[in-house]
Amino acid sequence: MFRRYYPTLICCLAAVSFLTACTMPPLQTIAQPRQAIQAAAKEMPRIPDPDPAAAWVPAGYKVEVFVRDLTYPSSIEFDPDGNAYIAESGYVYGDEAAPARIWRITPRGEMRIIADQLNGPVTDILWHEGRLLISHKGKISSVDSQGSAVRDLVTGLPSFGDHENNQMTIGPDGKVYFGQGTVTNSGVVGTDNFAFGWLGKYPAEHDVAPKDLRTSGQEFLTLDPMVLTSSKEPPLVRTVPFAAFGTGALKGNIAKGDVKANGTILRMNPDGSGLEVYAWGLRNPFGVKWGPDGKLYAADNGFDDRGSRPIAHALDAIWEIRQGAWYGWPDYNAGIPVTDARFRPQHGPAPKPLLSEGDHPKVEQPIATRPNHVGVTKIDFSTSDKFGFNGQMFFAEVGDMNPITGNHVEHFGFDVIRLDPRTRQSEVFFRTKESALGPKDGRMEYVVTSGPKRLVGVKFSPAGDAMYVADIGAIAVTSTPAPAAHPFVNTGVIWKITKEGTPSKGPSNLSPLPGRSAGVATAKQ
Repeated sequence: MFRRYYPTLICCLAAVSFLTACTMPPLQTIAQPRQAIQAAAKEMPRIPDPDPAAAWVPAGYKVEVFVRDLTYPSSIEFDPDGNAYIAESGYVYGDEAAPARIWRITPRGEMRIIADQLNGPVTDILWHEGRLLISHKGKISSVDSQGSAVRDLVTGLPSFGDHENNQMTIGPDGKVYFGQGTVTNSGVVGTDNFAFGWLGKYPAEHDVAPKDLRTSGQEFLTLDPMVLTSSKEPPLVRTVPFAAFGTGALKGNIAKGDVKANGTILRMNPDGSGLEVYAWGLRNPFGVKWGPDGKLYAADNGFDDRGSRPIAHALDAIWEIRQGAWYGWPDYNAGIPVTDARFRPQHGPAPKPLLSEGDHPKVEQPIATRPNHVGVTKIDFSTSDKFGFNGQMFFAEVGDMNPITGNHVEHFGFDVIRLDPRTRQSEVFFRTKESALGPKDGRMEYVVTSGPKRLVGVKFSPAGDAMYVADIGAIAVTSTPAPAAHPFVNTGVIWKITKEGTPSKGPSNLSPLPGRSAGVATAKQ
């Protein structure tokens, strides 16, 4: 939901940002890039019911609706008894009041809530050692299948900015690994973060380094949106990387490190003890998964063209994660330095490195890249010939949020991608049929459609014969003076994909809304 905004994700607004590097007098007013401004619709469209016939998959596969009418579903998981669990994220683009909760679905199709009032967004759930682990804003918690009291395992994660703690996976050592996103877009708190809604609430938040790091000493001069008045002279503040908004130079240009650090892969014991940094230098590692080949992989969201340090045309990346390795944030995108001409924004200065060159290891290179703003989210692997593509990776893409995240006309993402880690070849596996897309006017292609919309989670069944895809649902984005997102409740779907000829089993076409379920259980999952 989550990429740089949900998954990761999660913010609902972007607005004009005023900035300049302190070395560029006089003060310049630089608007965030956007397409032509237009008024928001005064009446939002009706979203059609999900229809498997509107979805495209390769020949030999079929699509069903497992559960519909959900509000921002982010995750699906299974236990050994055949129960399914679905997380409704809660906080998502444009909606801070949605419930953050977990549903349990029995093999007979009975649905009930086993955990609620969680810290939205809920970004992932994972069954392990007889309980359900929950990754939600600032915490990793657990609950049993009966819905006993939620127990916090780790708290105080640095997740109160642009990105949160994300997907969890169990390593060969029995530890829990998870992604921790960054507070900011590119290392500096700015007015874009005020527009995203969190700077005014959490003015002390900033990115935390995983160890003491030397910075290059850059400062960024910015209008202060929290004290704007009718004064003739605009209030200005100086902000440095890895520091709170309006904080001047760091002592000795040293960013102090902590284990609860941003832009990292963290790991812990299943009881929450032994938290440590496993790898660092990722912007928003929303997808994190150990593969059947014994390697750890991550899906990472690239920079946005916004804020005090805008970086344009950044790619999303799929990484193989090695212990202690550095993946480039905040000074590289997909293994390429941000000083490269391709990343220069149209409405801002060319980015310069924030870290001292000798203060980090050699940067890693991705195994695959994706177009900018596709929003790579969670990962899973096929491990059975019952589904096919045994050993290959599948990951979801939530889709772009233009014009919030950049200035481009084309749509990117809104699909599930299949990637062979051995050959590094990839192709689309699941998306909406062209004939089922909504109108292009107002960018409603993935809003007014009965096909897949914004995909954030991929999960294979325990038997390996079915793939389930979490679809947050319809989100419209306006090109108003302050671009805004409008999500639609009860439009989220869990899609189910199997090979043609696979016998139907378990419930289908379920709904949490009274009187809406149409499917029945035919066999134990």
